[in-house]
Amino acid sequence: MSDSPVDIAVAFIETLPRQDMAAASRYLAEDVIFEGPMTRFSAAGPYLEAMGEFSKAVAGVDIVASIGVYEMRTEPFGTLRAMEYFTVRDGRIRTDMLVFDTHELR
Repeated sequence: MSDSPVDIAVAFIETLPRQDMAAASRYLAEDVIFEGPMTRFSAAGPYLEAMGEFSKAVAGVDIVASIGVYEMRTEPFGTLRAMEYFTVRDGRIRTDMLVFDTHELR
């Protein structure tokens, strides 16, 4: 695992289309805090469970910029543009704040 926070964040996002929650878990602190437009978690287990369910809809991810902007292609919803803000400490993601337009999910 790279020590670069950007590399860790990008590698984590790239686990989504592969539905590889085992790989995703290696990037998360056990007490990770996730805040998204539709839910909030404060532990890796429930976050990974929800991420695993959502990843079934993800057909691909194109990293737009290393500042956390990407376009996620989904089968049921089309392309969702997302921005994520990660805090990385000791090689693990400690916080993840996800923002995207939920209109296509309604």
